[in-house]
Amino acid sequence: MTKKEFLNIIRKNIVNYGYHITLVNRGQNPDFSYSIGLTEKLGFELIIAGGFKSIKENEFLLGHIYQKLQSGSTVNSQFSLSDNDVFNLVSVDQSWCEKLMLGVYDYYGVDEIKAYQIIPLERTLDTPIMSEAVIPNDPVWKWLFMDWNINAPKNSYVITDFDAIKGKTITEASRWEDHVWEMFSGPGPDVKKEDIRIVPLGTILGIDATLTPIVDLTVGQGMWRDNKDSNWQDW
Repeated sequence: MTKKEFLNIIRKNIVNYGYHITLVNRGQNPDFSYSIGLTEKLGFELIIAGGFKSIKENEFLLGHIYQKLQSGSTVNSQFSLSDNDVFNLVSVDQSWCEKLMLGVYDYYGVDEIKAYQIIPLERTLDTPIMSEAVIPNDPVWKWLFMDWNINAPKNSYVITDFDAIKGKTITEASRWEDHVWEMFSGPGPDVKKEDIRIVPLGTILGIDATLTPIVDLTVGQGMWRDNKDSNWQDW
């Protein structure tokens, strides 16, 4: 797709829906999505980085908050989808905007933009605090600055659970395809469907460096451990 074609799609979505959403996924950084076209209406754009349940739910969340802001809520408000899904808005440092929100710069042709991050109160470890400047060697987001150097395909991803990306120790891991792993903080069959998450391999290794040995698993091989301080054992 050419830049001109991309900008035309953005304009059409803004006319039809009030804004455009750009989604960036399947890299080695956590997935993120951001708006284009809210600047004229709100004076800023919105971004969600990490913490994805699904693309559909995140699109709904961004639209929900946009409607609330249109109806009079302020950036200091709390936004709730349910008792367990509560969000705040935090101002985004320009260093994050420059790395993640390139489409906004292209669309408006500006050197600086204003944005707010939609951040959950129950933050997972793949969700950055974007009010602070980007740290180039951040374990989870370092692939924004460096080339992929892990001995695994760049499109590798991990099927895991919500507790694991909140920091609970992963105790079992297996490799089912050349680029697909399963890693859970408890027995895999016990994980509820709504607690399943899919994250890049680079993200899970950034959350817990003691998972590095799983990169060397062969397809069909698995390992387990009792806790983060114990050695991995072959299944």
